Amino acid sequence: MLLYVDDISILYLEDATKAATEVNARLSEKYKITNLRPARQFLGIEIHHEKYGTGTGVSLGQKAFITTILKRFNMQNSCGASTPMDSNVKLDLAEDRGEKELKDIKGYQAIGDSLMYAALATRPDISFAVAALCQYNSCPYTGHLTAAK
Repeated sequence: MLLYVDDISILYLEDATKAATEVNARLSEKYKITNLRPARQFLGIEIHHEKYGTGTGVSLGQKAFITTILKRFNMQNSCGASTPMDSNVKLDLAEDRGEKELKDIKGYQAIGDSLMYAALATRPDISFAVAALCQYNSCPYTGHLTAAK
């Protein structure tokens, strides 16, 4: 059961329909409820109901959200990667290498913030890369990062 402000979403397997109907009935005895049927989206997260052979399943995605991020930062023609960042790459500050740092990092912070929501909601595969890059967005010398050789 997901609760957000005044919205409740109940997610259940097909064989738990009876129990879910009972929970819904009990809630409707105490609260005014509008049943909008199966959810297709919740907080920007797309919910896909799928059938697998004899069973059913649910998958979550954020394709529309990620497409919006790519367009916002003019990266819609970029190519994807199966592993966004090698965990053995050591990042360091540009200042530590004697390189010029950027004075305005707000664009990088906005990208990091947008990707953080995707990483937390449906893309755990990019969590390491996003966290590694975002750790440099709060200090004054975020200029640009370079991979140590």
